[in-house]
Amino acid sequence: MDKSDRLEAYFTEVDIKKIKGDSIINFDLYIKNDKKFVLYKNRNLKLGFDELQRLYDKNFEHLYIHSKDFKNFRTYLETNIGDILKSQDISVQKKAEILFESTVNVVEDIFNNPRSGEAIQRSKEMVGYTVNFIVSAPEAFVNLLKIRRYDYYTFTHSVNVCTFLVSLAQKFGIYDPNVLKEVGEGGLLHDLGKSQISSQIINKNGKLNKFEFEEIKKHPEYGVKIAKDTRDISNVSLSIIGQHHEKVTGNGYPKGLKENELNIYAKMASIVDVYDAITTNRSYSNAKTPVEAVQFLLSHKDEFDKKILTAFVRMLAV
Repeated sequence: MDKSDRLEAYFTEVDIKKIKGDSIINFDLYIKNDKKFVLYKNRNLKLGFDELQRLYDKNFEHLYIHSKDFKNFRTYLETNIGDILKSQDISVQKKAEILFESTVNVVEDIFNNPRSGEAIQRSKEMVGYTVNFIVSAPEAFVNLLKIRRYDYYTFTHSVNVCTFLVSLAQKFGIYDPNVLKEVGEGGLLHDLGKSQISSQIINKNGKLNKFEFEEIKKHPEYGVKIAKDTRDISNVSLSIIGQHHEKVTGNGYPKGLKENELNIYAKMASIVDVYDAITTNRSYSNAKTPVEAVQFLLSHKDEFDKKILTAFVRMLAV
């Protein structure tokens, strides 16, 4: 690896359309010239529309940020997400990418500090943006699916589950934005309790032993407790957090609840949680294809609500 290749590893490419004109950036911006990264704009300065247009006219479709500024960049996207989603100049695909990155940023902060009042408010806002985006643009869900991460991380998994849940609820005729936000918040926070479990277990490079799995099985109840203690949260959201590993047969956890004891949205969550988990790469198993994942779900259909499972499979077919 030569010097330029080593340097490249420290920089991340940023689509110029993800930067809002006349906004103050909280990261240094670079342009790439003959494998060299040249500082273009210092942090904490305003980047004007005219500057962005000149760059675009000169075929600079991408700028670069240093890896140490990636967190700042995600925070910048989150701060400007309302204007970005309203913009007529940004494609639905780009909006989906920006929404995804912004929401992952919030989830990461929630897991680092699950009792933070600021993070609570930010999570509600991002769920609201997600619901409005999916409802307002017919192709939004498809674009969100396209940019799913296929390596398993708790943060990205939480965003994926939120997206799937909101769309699946719509399939059942739920169009009330308030209900969809409750469903989305439950999806985004469904693994909140994992913040209380040792990172050595969460990030273990291999399958869990019996003791470790017993610890993991506690995360739904941990999540409900944190949510109740720190959030003004609906019963719908709490049910999703507490019941997303329950099965209609009663052989799930943590309480072994059966079909008529489960919230309908928790039944949805149990399906999308499994689907997203098995279609992402884990340290001990490769991701299944969507077809293989559907076959897996159908081979375990007795564990899930049949009507919901059928609707989910049809939604994926689209």
